[in-house]
Amino acid sequence: MSARAWPLLAALGMTAATAGAADVDLAKASPERSAGFAWQGRTLAQVVAVDDIERLVLLKAVTSAPAALDMRNLRRMLRDAAGMPLQAAREEEHRPLQAGGPDTVWEAVLLMRDGGVFGLAVRPGGTQDRRHRACLTDAAGRRGCFDIPAVAPG
Repeated sequence: MSARAWPLLAALGMTAATAGAADVDLAKASPERSAGFAWQGRTLAQVVAVDDIERLVLLKAVTSAPAALDMRNLRRMLRDAAGMPLQAAREEEHRPLQAGGPDTVWEAVLLMRDGGVFGLAVRPGGTQDRRHRACLTDAAGRRGCFDIPAVAPG
């Protein structure tokens, strides 16, 4: 087994311990398409409060920054986007994590203090506004996306 696999396996082991040993499916959870958009009218903070994140497990970061800076930036982005309304996922956003696919910048698992677990995938912004867009997925298959406000210069 490669040396790079050990940190991921250790993080996943901690994930299982933190989540009360309950298995969580973020890979194949079926979205509730027939019931409509489950988080309609809710903001990011109403679904995931940043201060309630017990642990952030970074799975992918396509940046030149150290891992600690990537994790701080993800928490900052979530704080900045707290008031953003959640939107139904677009067709290309229905897979929760890309597992190394080329269209995400960051992928992480959010472990909440109450035992909840969310997958987070952040995609690069468009050429016009340069804002990133992120999607959350929970174990029940609920999925919502939001725009991350641009960082003010300075």
